[in-house]
Amino acid sequence: MIKTEPNRQTRAPRLVIRGLSTISAVGATRDAWASALLADAAPCQRPVPLQGRPVFPLPQHIDKRVADLSNEARYQKLDRTTYLALACTRETLQKSRCALQKIGCISIGSSRGATSTLEETLRVMEVQGKVPAHTSPSTTAGALSSWVAQACMDHIGEPSTVATISTSMTCSSAFHSLLVAHGFVASGMAESAIFGGSEACLTPYTLAQLEALRIYSECQSVWPCRPCADDDHLTNSVTLGEGAGTGILMPFDGAYFEGDLELLGIGWSMEQIPSATGISTDGVAFAASMIHALASLKPGETVDLAILHAPGSRRGDEAELGAIRQVLGEVPMASTKHITGHTYGASGMVSLALADALLSGTRWNGFPYPNRGSRAAVREPDVILINTAGFGGNAISVIVGRPAKLPD
Repeated sequence: MIKTEPNRQTRAPRLVIRGLSTISAVGATRDAWASALLADAAPCQRPVPLQGRPVFPLPQHIDKRVADLSNEARYQKLDRTTYLALACTRETLQKSRCALQKIGCISIGSSRGATSTLEETLRVMEVQGKVPAHTSPSTTAGALSSWVAQACMDHIGEPSTVATISTSMTCSSAFHSLLVAHGFVASGMAESAIFGGSEACLTPYTLAQLEALRIYSECQSVWPCRPCADDDHLTNSVTLGEGAGTGILMPFDGAYFEGDLELLGIGWSMEQIPSATGISTDGVAFAASMIHALASLKPGETVDLAILHAPGSRRGDEAELGAIRQVLGEVPMASTKHITGHTYGASGMVSLALADALLSGTRWNGFPYPNRGSRAAVREPDVILINTAGFGGNAISVIVGRPAKLPD
Protein backbone atom coordinates (compact mmCIF):
# COMPACT_ATOMS: atom_id res chain seq x y z
CA MET A 1 0.00 0.00 0.00
CA ILE A 2 1.31 3.47 -0.89
CA LYS A 3 1.50 5.80 2.09
CA THR A 4 0.28 9.34 1.61
CA GLU A 5 1.13 12.55 3.37
CA PRO A 6 -1.97 13.76 5.22
CA ASN A 7 -3.28 17.28 4.79
CA ARG A 8 -1.06 18.07 1.82
CA GLN A 9 -4.07 19.81 0.33
CA THR A 10 -5.89 22.54 2.21
CA ARG A 11 -9.42 21.59 3.28
CA ALA A 12 -10.70 24.95 4.37
CA PRO A 13 -13.50 25.66 4.06
CA ARG A 14 -15.21 22.32 4.47
CA LEU A 15 -17.43 21.69 1.46
CA VAL A 16 -20.64 19.71 1.11
CA ILE A 17 -22.64 18.44 -1.84
CA ARG A 18 -26.28 19.33 -1.25
CA GLY A 19 -29.41 18.44 -3.20
CA LEU A 20 -27.86 15.52 -5.09
CA SER A 21 -30.31 14.35 -7.75
CA THR A 22 -29.58 11.58 -10.23
CA ILE A 23 -31.43 9.48 -12.78
CA SER A 24 -30.29 6.23 -14.37
CA ALA A 25 -31.60 2.81 -15.33
CA VAL A 26 -31.79 2.04 -11.60
CA GLY A 27 -34.18 4.92 -10.94
CA ALA A 28 -33.83 8.02 -8.81
CA THR A 29 -34.17 7.03 -5.13
CA ARG A 30 -32.24 5.19 -2.42
CA ASP A 31 -34.99 2.57 -2.31
CA ALA A 32 -34.49 1.96 -6.01
CA TRP A 33 -30.77 1.46 -5.44
CA ALA A 34 -31.43 -0.93 -2.57
CA SER A 35 -33.71 -3.04 -4.78
CA ALA A 36 -31.37 -3.00 -7.76
CA LEU A 37 -28.34 -4.08 -5.72
CA LEU A 38 -30.19 -7.16 -4.47
CA ALA A 39 -31.91 -8.05 -7.77
CA ASP A 40 -31.28 -11.27 -9.66
CA ALA A 41 -30.88 -9.50 -12.99
CA ALA A 42 -29.90 -6.12 -14.40
CA PRO A 43 -32.84 -3.67 -14.55
CA CYS A 44 -34.47 -1.92 -17.47
CA GLN A 45 -33.03 -3.65 -20.50
CA ARG A 46 -35.00 -3.00 -23.65
CA PRO A 47 -37.18 -5.91 -24.81
CA VAL A 48 -35.67 -5.31 -28.26
CA PRO A 49 -32.08 -4.16 -27.67
CA LEU A 50 -30.79 -1.33 -29.81
CA GLN A 51 -28.91 -2.71 -32.82
CA GLY A 52 -29.13 -6.16 -31.27
CA ARG A 53 -27.10 -5.01 -28.26
CA PRO A 54 -28.19 -4.72 -24.62
CA VAL A 55 -28.66 -1.15 -23.34
CA PHE A 56 -29.82 0.50 -20.12
CA PRO A 57 -32.51 3.14 -20.80
CA LEU A 58 -34.30 5.15 -18.13
CA PRO A 59 -37.35 3.60 -16.41
CA GLN A 60 -40.66 4.65 -17.94
CA HIS A 61 -41.72 6.88 -15.02
CA ILE A 62 -38.49 8.87 -15.28
CA ASP A 63 -38.65 8.97 -19.04
CA LYS A 64 -42.06 10.61 -18.67
CA ARG A 65 -40.51 13.38 -16.54
CA VAL A 66 -38.06 14.03 -19.33
CA ALA A 67 -40.79 13.97 -21.99
CA ASP A 68 -42.89 16.45 -19.98
CA LEU A 69 -39.98 18.90 -20.08
CA SER A 70 -39.81 18.69 -23.85
CA ASN A 71 -43.47 19.69 -24.01
CA GLU A 72 -42.92 22.95 -22.13
CA ALA A 73 -42.91 25.92 -24.49
CA ARG A 74 -39.55 27.40 -23.50
CA TYR A 75 -37.78 24.04 -23.54
CA GLN A 76 -38.89 22.76 -26.92
CA LYS A 77 -36.36 21.55 -29.49
CA LEU A 78 -33.49 20.98 -27.05
CA ASP A 79 -31.36 17.85 -27.12
CA ARG A 80 -32.25 14.92 -24.86
CA THR A 81 -28.95 15.37 -23.00
CA THR A 82 -30.13 18.82 -21.93
CA TYR A 83 -33.55 17.51 -20.89
CA LEU A 84 -31.90 14.94 -18.60
CA ALA A 85 -29.79 17.67 -16.99
CA LEU A 86 -32.84 19.90 -16.53
CA ALA A 87 -34.85 17.10 -14.91
CA CYS A 88 -32.12 16.63 -12.31
CA THR A 89 -31.59 20.35 -11.81
CA ARG A 90 -35.23 20.92 -10.88
CA GLU A 91 -34.98 18.19 -8.27
CA THR A 92 -31.70 19.59 -6.93
CA LEU A 93 -33.19 23.06 -6.52
CA GLN A 94 -36.21 21.63 -4.67
CA LYS A 95 -34.03 19.51 -2.38
CA SER A 96 -31.39 22.08 -1.56
CA ARG A 97 -33.48 24.74 0.19
CA CYS A 98 -30.29 26.78 0.52
CA ALA A 99 -29.60 30.40 -0.38
CA LEU A 100 -29.77 29.83 -4.12
CA GLN A 101 -28.98 33.49 -4.76
CA LYS A 102 -25.38 32.65 -3.76
CA ILE A 103 -24.82 30.37 -6.75
CA GLY A 104 -21.96 31.86 -8.72
CA CYS A 105 -20.98 29.00 -11.01
CA ILE A 106 -22.85 26.41 -13.05
CA SER A 107 -20.69 23.64 -14.44
CA ILE A 108 -22.26 20.70 -16.30
CA GLY A 109 -20.35 17.96 -18.11
CA SER A 110 -21.06 15.52 -20.93
CA SER A 111 -18.80 13.19 -22.82
CA ARG A 112 -20.75 13.01 -26.08
CA GLY A 113 -23.11 15.97 -25.82
CA ALA A 114 -26.09 16.41 -28.13
CA THR A 115 -25.88 12.95 -29.70
CA SER A 116 -29.56 12.54 -30.61
CA THR A 117 -29.94 15.93 -32.28
CA LEU A 118 -26.63 15.67 -34.08
CA GLU A 119 -27.49 12.31 -35.58
CA GLU A 120 -31.04 13.33 -36.49
CA THR A 121 -30.01 16.61 -38.15
CA LEU A 122 -27.11 14.97 -40.01
CA ARG A 123 -29.65 12.58 -41.56
CA VAL A 124 -31.83 15.54 -42.51
CA MET A 125 -28.82 17.29 -44.05
CA GLU A 126 -27.96 14.22 -46.09
CA VAL A 127 -31.49 13.97 -47.52
CA GLN A 128 -32.57 17.62 -47.77
CA GLY A 129 -29.28 19.48 -48.00
CA LYS A 130 -30.21 21.72 -45.06
CA VAL A 131 -30.93 21.47 -41.33
CA PRO A 132 -33.67 22.82 -39.01
CA ALA A 133 -33.16 26.27 -37.46
CA HIS A 134 -32.77 24.84 -33.96
CA THR A 135 -29.76 22.70 -34.93
CA SER A 136 -26.99 25.11 -33.98
CA PRO A 137 -28.26 26.29 -30.55
CA SER A 138 -29.38 22.80 -29.50
CA THR A 139 -26.11 21.09 -30.40
CA THR A 140 -23.63 23.61 -29.04
CA ALA A 141 -21.65 22.28 -26.08
CA GLY A 142 -22.65 25.29 -24.00
CA ALA A 143 -26.34 24.43 -24.14
CA LEU A 144 -26.06 22.16 -21.10
CA SER A 145 -24.86 24.74 -18.58
CA SER A 146 -26.76 27.60 -20.24
CA TRP A 147 -30.14 25.88 -19.95
CA VAL A 148 -29.42 24.74 -16.40
CA ALA A 149 -28.70 28.41 -15.64
CA GLN A 150 -32.06 29.34 -17.18
CA ALA A 151 -33.76 26.82 -14.89
CA CYS A 152 -32.02 28.39 -11.90
CA MET A 153 -33.26 31.83 -12.90
CA ASP A 154 -36.80 30.46 -12.86
CA HIS A 155 -36.30 29.81 -9.12
CA ILE A 156 -34.15 32.70 -7.96
CA GLY A 157 -34.52 35.47 -10.49
CA GLU A 158 -31.76 36.66 -12.76
CA PRO A 159 -28.38 36.27 -11.03
CA SER A 160 -26.06 39.28 -11.14
CA THR A 161 -22.88 37.32 -11.80
CA VAL A 162 -22.78 33.63 -12.62
CA ALA A 163 -20.23 31.69 -14.67
CA THR A 164 -21.77 29.00 -16.87
CA ILE A 165 -19.28 26.37 -18.00
CA SER A 166 -19.85 23.21 -20.01
CA THR A 167 -17.15 20.58 -19.64
CA SER A 168 -16.41 17.66 -21.93
CA MET A 169 -13.57 15.49 -20.72
CA THR A 170 -14.66 12.04 -21.82
CA CYS A 171 -16.09 9.70 -19.16
CA SER A 172 -14.78 11.79 -16.27
CA SER A 173 -16.78 14.84 -17.40
CA ALA A 174 -19.11 14.94 -14.36
CA PHE A 175 -16.19 14.99 -11.94
CA HIS A 176 -14.37 17.51 -14.08
CA SER A 177 -17.44 19.70 -13.62
CA LEU A 178 -17.12 19.08 -9.86
CA LEU A 179 -13.45 20.05 -10.10
CA VAL A 180 -14.45 23.33 -11.74
CA ALA A 181 -17.05 23.94 -9.04
CA HIS A 182 -14.46 23.12 -6.36
CA GLY A 183 -12.06 25.66 -7.85
CA PHE A 184 -14.70 28.39 -7.82
CA VAL A 185 -15.97 27.74 -4.29
CA ALA A 186 -12.69 26.91 -2.56
CA SER A 187 -11.03 30.00 -4.04
CA GLY A 188 -13.87 32.32 -3.04
CA MET A 189 -14.82 33.12 -6.65
CA ALA A 190 -18.32 31.76 -5.90
CA GLU A 191 -20.20 31.12 -2.66
CA SER A 192 -21.74 27.96 -4.14
CA ALA A 193 -21.84 26.17 -7.48
CA ILE A 194 -24.10 23.77 -9.32
CA PHE A 195 -22.25 20.89 -10.97
CA GLY A 196 -23.24 17.70 -12.73
CA GLY A 197 -23.16 15.50 -15.78
CA SER A 198 -25.64 14.29 -18.38
CA GLU A 199 -25.52 11.65 -21.09
CA ALA A 200 -28.15 10.47 -23.58
CA CYS A 201 -25.90 8.06 -25.41
CA LEU A 202 -28.31 5.37 -26.61
CA THR A 203 -28.03 6.24 -30.28
CA PRO A 204 -26.99 4.06 -33.24
CA TYR A 205 -23.83 6.05 -34.02
CA THR A 206 -22.67 6.07 -30.38
CA LEU A 207 -23.10 2.31 -30.06
CA ALA A 208 -21.29 1.81 -33.37
CA GLN A 209 -18.27 3.63 -31.97
CA LEU A 210 -17.85 1.11 -29.16
CA GLU A 211 -18.50 -1.78 -31.50
CA ALA A 212 -15.67 -0.48 -33.67
CA LEU A 213 -13.40 -0.70 -30.61
CA ARG A 214 -14.65 -4.27 -30.08
CA ILE A 215 -15.48 -3.69 -26.44
CA TYR A 216 -19.30 -3.66 -26.53
CA SER A 217 -21.07 -6.49 -24.75
CA GLU A 218 -22.30 -9.41 -26.81
CA CYS A 219 -23.59 -11.23 -23.74
CA GLN A 220 -27.24 -12.24 -23.62
CA SER A 221 -27.21 -13.18 -19.92
CA VAL A 222 -29.00 -11.40 -17.09
CA TRP A 223 -25.77 -9.44 -16.48
CA PRO A 224 -24.73 -8.12 -19.91
CA CYS A 225 -22.27 -5.71 -18.29
CA ARG A 226 -19.86 -7.49 -15.92
CA PRO A 227 -17.17 -5.19 -14.52
CA CYS A 228 -14.21 -7.08 -13.03
CA ALA A 229 -15.48 -10.50 -14.10
CA ASP A 230 -13.24 -13.41 -13.13
CA ASP A 231 -10.86 -15.17 -15.51
CA ASP A 232 -13.48 -17.69 -16.64
CA HIS A 233 -15.77 -14.86 -17.75
CA LEU A 234 -13.08 -12.39 -18.76
CA THR A 235 -14.27 -10.51 -21.83
CA ASN A 236 -15.22 -7.00 -22.85
CA SER A 237 -18.75 -6.26 -21.69
CA VAL A 238 -19.18 -2.49 -21.93
CA THR A 239 -22.89 -1.68 -22.11
CA LEU A 240 -24.24 1.86 -22.49
CA GLY A 241 -26.88 3.45 -20.31
CA GLU A 242 -28.57 6.82 -20.01
CA GLY A 243 -27.99 8.91 -16.92
CA ALA A 244 -27.64 12.35 -15.40
CA GLY A 245 -27.14 14.07 -12.08
CA THR A 246 -26.69 17.47 -10.47
CA GLY A 247 -25.80 18.81 -7.04
CA ILE A 248 -24.77 22.03 -5.30
CA LEU A 249 -21.27 22.40 -3.88
CA MET A 250 -21.14 24.83 -0.98
CA PRO A 251 -19.31 25.54 2.28
CA PHE A 252 -20.50 23.53 5.28
CA ASP A 253 -21.88 25.87 7.92
CA GLY A 254 -22.83 23.21 10.47
CA ALA A 255 -26.44 22.85 9.32
CA TYR A 256 -27.07 19.32 8.07
CA PHE A 257 -29.61 18.68 5.33
CA GLU A 258 -30.82 15.17 4.54
CA GLY A 259 -28.56 13.63 1.93
CA ASP A 260 -25.64 16.02 2.41
CA LEU A 261 -22.28 14.56 1.34
CA GLU A 262 -19.07 16.12 2.55
CA LEU A 263 -16.37 16.41 -0.08
CA LEU A 264 -13.44 14.98 1.86
CA GLY A 265 -10.99 14.90 -1.03
CA ILE A 266 -10.63 15.35 -4.75
CA GLY A 267 -7.66 14.28 -6.85
CA TRP A 268 -6.88 14.43 -10.53
CA SER A 269 -4.27 13.12 -12.90
CA MET A 270 -3.36 12.73 -16.53
CA GLU A 271 -0.96 10.17 -17.90
CA GLN A 272 0.83 9.86 -21.22
CA ILE A 273 -1.51 7.62 -23.16
CA PRO A 274 -0.22 4.31 -24.54
CA SER A 275 -3.17 3.73 -26.91
CA ALA A 276 -6.24 5.29 -28.48
CA THR A 277 -8.24 4.56 -25.34
CA GLY A 278 -5.60 6.04 -23.04
CA ILE A 279 -5.37 3.17 -20.57
CA SER A 280 -2.03 2.05 -19.15
CA THR A 281 -1.73 -1.54 -17.96
CA ASP A 282 -0.73 -0.51 -14.44
CA GLY A 283 -3.33 2.24 -13.99
CA VAL A 284 -0.90 5.14 -13.57
CA ALA A 285 -3.59 7.84 -13.75
CA PHE A 286 -5.88 5.99 -11.32
CA ALA A 287 -3.10 5.61 -8.76
CA ALA A 288 -2.02 9.24 -9.05
CA SER A 289 -5.53 10.67 -8.74
CA MET A 290 -6.32 8.48 -5.73
CA ILE A 291 -3.10 9.47 -3.96
CA HIS A 292 -3.90 13.12 -4.68
CA ALA A 293 -7.39 12.78 -3.18
CA LEU A 294 -6.18 10.79 -0.14
CA ALA A 295 -3.79 13.58 0.80
CA SER A 296 -6.78 15.63 2.01
CA LEU A 297 -7.93 13.08 4.59
CA LYS A 298 -7.35 13.77 8.26
CA PRO A 299 -4.71 11.72 10.12
CA GLY A 300 -6.23 8.31 10.87
CA GLU A 301 -9.09 8.76 8.38
CA THR A 302 -9.24 5.86 5.91
CA VAL A 303 -11.30 4.76 2.93
CA ASP A 304 -13.86 2.08 3.81
CA LEU A 305 -15.01 1.28 0.27
CA ALA A 306 -14.05 2.16 -3.30
CA ILE A 307 -16.60 2.62 -6.08
CA LEU A 308 -14.87 1.65 -9.31
CA HIS A 309 -15.07 3.34 -12.65
CA ALA A 310 -14.70 -0.15 -14.22
CA PRO A 311 -16.98 0.00 -17.30
CA GLY A 312 -16.52 -3.65 -18.24
CA SER A 313 -13.54 -3.25 -20.54
CA ARG A 314 -11.07 -6.04 -19.82
CA ARG A 315 -7.86 -3.99 -19.84
CA GLY A 316 -9.34 -0.93 -18.15
CA ASP A 317 -10.88 -2.92 -15.32
CA GLU A 318 -7.64 -4.81 -14.72
CA ALA A 319 -5.62 -1.57 -14.63
CA GLU A 320 -7.97 0.01 -12.09
CA LEU A 321 -8.03 -3.08 -9.87
CA GLY A 322 -4.25 -3.10 -9.82
CA ALA A 323 -4.06 0.59 -8.97
CA ILE A 324 -6.58 0.27 -6.14
CA ARG A 325 -4.72 -2.65 -4.58
CA GLN A 326 -1.46 -0.73 -4.90
CA VAL A 327 -2.84 2.40 -3.21
CA LEU A 328 -5.61 1.14 -0.89
CA GLY A 329 -4.84 -2.54 -0.39
CA GLU A 330 -7.73 -5.03 -0.17
CA VAL A 331 -10.43 -2.44 0.35
CA PRO A 332 -14.03 -3.50 -0.39
CA MET A 333 -15.09 -2.53 -3.92
CA ALA A 334 -18.41 -1.71 -5.55
CA SER A 335 -19.68 -0.50 -8.91
CA THR A 336 -22.78 0.76 -10.68
CA LYS A 337 -22.09 -0.42 -14.21
CA HIS A 338 -23.67 -3.89 -13.94
CA ILE A 339 -27.03 -2.27 -13.10
CA THR A 340 -26.82 1.12 -14.85
CA GLY A 341 -24.55 0.47 -17.81
CA HIS A 342 -21.82 2.96 -18.63
CA THR A 343 -23.35 6.43 -18.50
CA TYR A 344 -20.24 8.04 -19.98
CA GLY A 345 -19.87 11.64 -18.76
CA ALA A 346 -22.60 11.20 -16.15
CA SER A 347 -20.99 8.17 -14.50
CA GLY A 348 -19.45 10.17 -11.64
CA MET A 349 -22.88 11.48 -10.63
CA VAL A 350 -24.40 7.98 -10.80
CA SER A 351 -21.58 6.70 -8.58
CA LEU A 352 -22.29 9.52 -6.11
CA ALA A 353 -25.88 8.24 -5.93
CA LEU A 354 -24.57 4.78 -5.04
CA ALA A 355 -22.28 6.30 -2.42
CA ASP A 356 -25.23 8.17 -0.91
CA ALA A 357 -27.24 4.94 -0.73
CA LEU A 358 -24.40 2.96 0.87
CA LEU A 359 -23.73 5.72 3.42
CA SER A 360 -27.42 5.48 4.34
CA GLY A 361 -27.30 1.76 5.11
CA THR A 362 -28.10 0.18 1.75
CA ARG A 363 -26.56 -3.31 1.58
CA TRP A 364 -23.83 -4.22 -0.89
CA ASN A 365 -23.16 -7.95 -1.02
CA GLY A 366 -20.55 -7.76 -3.76
CA PHE A 367 -20.76 -8.31 -7.49
CA PRO A 368 -23.55 -10.81 -8.33
CA TYR A 369 -21.33 -12.89 -10.63
CA PRO A 370 -17.84 -14.45 -10.35
CA ASN A 371 -15.43 -11.53 -10.17
CA ARG A 372 -11.92 -10.32 -9.40
CA GLY A 373 -12.98 -7.65 -6.93
CA SER A 374 -11.85 -7.51 -3.32
CA ARG A 375 -12.97 -10.28 -0.98
CA ALA A 376 -12.69 -7.90 1.99
CA ALA A 377 -15.74 -7.79 4.24
CA VAL A 378 -18.02 -4.82 3.66
CA ARG A 379 -19.07 -3.03 6.82
CA GLU A 380 -21.29 0.03 6.77
CA PRO A 381 -18.93 2.58 5.23
CA ASP A 382 -18.21 6.07 6.54
CA VAL A 383 -15.71 7.15 3.88
CA ILE A 384 -16.07 6.22 0.18
CA LEU A 385 -13.67 6.84 -2.70
CA ILE A 386 -15.07 7.09 -6.24
CA ASN A 387 -13.00 6.76 -9.40
CA THR A 388 -13.72 8.09 -12.86
CA ALA A 389 -11.51 7.99 -15.93
CA GLY A 390 -11.72 8.52 -19.66
CA PHE A 391 -10.03 8.50 -23.02
CA GLY A 392 -7.03 10.77 -23.19
CA GLY A 393 -5.44 9.52 -19.98
CA ASN A 394 -7.69 11.49 -17.60
CA ALA A 395 -8.66 10.33 -14.13
CA ILE A 396 -10.42 11.99 -11.21
CA SER A 397 -10.97 10.48 -7.74
CA VAL A 398 -13.44 11.89 -5.23
CA ILE A 399 -13.80 10.99 -1.54
CA VAL A 400 -17.09 11.60 0.28
CA GLY A 401 -18.72 10.92 3.62
CA ARG A 402 -21.47 12.32 5.79
CA PRO A 403 -20.54 15.69 7.31
CA ALA A 404 -19.67 15.56 11.02
CA LYS A 405 -21.00 18.31 13.25
CA LEU A 406 -18.82 21.35 13.74
CA PRO A 407 -17.28 21.62 17.24
CA ASP A 408 -19.13 23.89 19.62
